[in-house]
Amino acid sequence: MTTSIFAFVVVLGILIFFHELGHFLVARLFGVGVEKFSLGFGPRLFGKTVGITDYRVSAIPLGGYVKMVGDEPDAEIDPELIPKSFTHKHVFKKILIVAAGPFFNLLLAMIIYAGFFFFVGTEDIRPVINHVDDESPAAVAGLTTGDVIVSIDGEAVASWSDINRLVEAGQGRAVKITARRGENVFAVDVAPRTKVTKDILGDDVSYYDAGFSGLPPLQAVVGDVAEGYPAKKAGMRKGDRIVSINGQPIDSWNAMKETISRSKGGPLAVQVVRGGETRTFEIVPVLFSEENLLGEKVDSYRIGISTPGVTIPEADRITIKRGPFQAVWEGVDQTYQICRLTLLSIGKLIKGTVSTKTLGGPIMIAEMAGQQAREGLTNLTFFIAVLSINLAVLNFLPIPVLDGGHLMFFFIEAVMGRPVNTRMREIAQQAGIFLLIMLMIFVFYNDITRIFSS
Repeated sequence: MTTSIFAFVVVLGILIFFHELGHFLVARLFGVGVEKFSLGFGPRLFGKTVGITDYRVSAIPLGGYVKMVGDEPDAEIDPELIPKSFTHKHVFKKILIVAAGPFFNLLLAMIIYAGFFFFVGTEDIRPVINHVDDESPAAVAGLTTGDVIVSIDGEAVASWSDINRLVEAGQGRAVKITARRGENVFAVDVAPRTKVTKDILGDDVSYYDAGFSGLPPLQAVVGDVAEGYPAKKAGMRKGDRIVSINGQPIDSWNAMKETISRSKGGPLAVQVVRGGETRTFEIVPVLFSEENLLGEKVDSYRIGISTPGVTIPEADRITIKRGPFQAVWEGVDQTYQICRLTLLSIGKLIKGTVSTKTLGGPIMIAEMAGQQAREGLTNLTFFIAVLSINLAVLNFLPIPVLDGGHLMFFFIEAVMGRPVNTRMREIAQQAGIFLLIMLMIFVFYNDITRIFSS
């Protein structure tokens, strides 16, 4: 509990600080006076006043704010302060000041990811072929196990991530693969085939596959048998190697999964090898429902077995550190991908395809922050990055009282040539506050329900 509370305060403090820092720096850049820079809401706990700005920490650590000179449109202002007034600045300057808060949250995520790619790097596999599918494009081209991929279309490769990226970049056209076999270096043209798989949201996505891999195929060997499932009831055990289902040969774990999925719950004759002996089990798969990353229900047929996994030999592992420019680019790309995922999540919530029970509030964030802190500093840092992106996306939504709501009014002002009617803004702000209060009550309810149900 102590870890969760401490991690929650640290995480929220960092997110709020960067968000408000964005507003503050751009406001000062455009000559706007800042009266208060507060981490938290409510009564002032402590702080320091420098110039006209009171830098403070306040009692309620659920947000923060920057109080600027003249940020209330109808408030009277000393004529001497008009040059420092937010309201009296050009509308495009006001847009940039407001947008800077969520943008700095995105910037924080980019910095975290870029720093990780540059200083720490990612684990990858050496570009050595460990498996070639029969009759695949790679097999037809003459590539075989043990070949070392040197380059693709003239671009040098250092890992399997490079290979996958360059094959995918070809968009299905034939790519020239240069490989080394012993002392011989040769080049072949490989035309990848298009395949379809499920992404982390459970949606169908197509990709280009040359039919080779840096890992041996995952064997259809039973790693564990779940209690109460058909495989356990039929008598299957850990270590059984599945060789056929309904007479169809099985040569990998994926082939087994696809065969079970195609059965649609029909009876299966599962043949296994155990200790040199062949045995056959009659098994009827059961329909299993689970939630994907967005909380959507995904159904699949299963018999209740799991894989022992694949161990990558130490000699095949490499750590890839990016150069400064590539690290920044990959940091931007990673931030974009999570932005996209967040927007998809919001869209699915609005459509009703994702349950609102997946929404969480401060209690859930505190629990997750504590869990990530216990896993280590790297996990906690990545958690901050993801949360920072979520905060940015939510703040850009055109909801009054949020930054996105202010931006909406300023864009209307830019088009109309005059500010939006004050009464209209007040009504919209009140509606926005009501909406946020209802949302906070709902997520707190979800958090409390989640605690009691667990």
